[in-house]
Amino acid sequence: MMNTPVKINPTDTESASFRQIFEGNPAPMYIFDLHTYEFLAVNAAALNQYGYQKEEFLLMGALQIRSVEEVKRFKKAIQEIKAIYSDYGVWKHIRKNGEQFFVHIYAHCNIFQNRVVRVVMAIDIDQKVKAENALKEKNEEIADILESITDGFYAMNENWEVTYINKEAERILNCKRADLLGKSLWEFFPGSKEGRFYQEYQRALKEKISVHFEECYTALGVWGSMHVYPKKDGLAVYFVDITEQKKNQIEQLMQMKMIEKQNEQLKKISWTQSHEVRAPLASILGLVELIKENQDTTCNADVIDMLAKAAQNLDEVVRNIINQAQ
Repeated sequence: MMNTPVKINPTDTESASFRQIFEGNPAPMYIFDLHTYEFLAVNAAALNQYGYQKEEFLLMGALQIRSVEEVKRFKKAIQEIKAIYSDYGVWKHIRKNGEQFFVHIYAHCNIFQNRVVRVVMAIDIDQKVKAENALKEKNEEIADILESITDGFYAMNENWEVTYINKEAERILNCKRADLLGKSLWEFFPGSKEGRFYQEYQRALKEKISVHFEECYTALGVWGSMHVYPKKDGLAVYFVDITEQKKNQIEQLMQMKMIEKQNEQLKKISWTQSHEVRAPLASILGLVELIKENQDTTCNADVIDMLAKAAQNLDEVVRNIINQAQ
């Protein structure tokens, strides 16, 4: 049920108190008929704000100072809000020169000149709204950049509570921003205090310096190349997932160790070839020449025995080389 409006006695409109309260009020004010939307009264501050002469303004209605897209919203608000006094929030109005600007509307229901009216206070907040919109656009622009970069990014306040996280960080850390925002990083990732994370973050926060390090979050098996920067109220962290690089480095290290081992084996084989193979081989070659020169069959039989033994020694050396190469 609509509350009964307080009647403004017409005789009071001519009184000094009314002129002081309404006409002399530094806040822009006007009165319009709730049913016809006609303006019935306006003060000097409102005339100055909208750019009209008093006679011009009083020939108009409340719809004429509003943008076309807000007329429907205005009519709906008039019908739905039944309270005697209400904060109607932010609206877009139009000055005489066509300039649109933002106002904050406060109004209350009354009886004026035997009509049901709204007594309105329209505070110009155009600069404030535009500044807020500009800041919002800038924040959205920054957020778009942070969402589009291939680095993971998150920000924390001085209490280690996460205030922002981009989608790449969500992917790398296997978490959802809705679950992490407002939570302590160390409580959400308890294992992250192990290793260098806490130590380096605390150093960046206390000393107000940027730090860079590489560390593995063992709970996820993820290696990160971390760049931590101090900001006014906490830290900003950029990081890249280098897990695959680390795996490749480990594989390369293992391969290098294997190559080093093979090189050692090759050195041993080379030494064996240059020392152990040469002795029996030299014996064999010498005995062969001896057989060629000596025609004594009995003597040659002894030489052949010696040749067989030298060949066996050579075969044993060759087998050792094969075993070392395996």
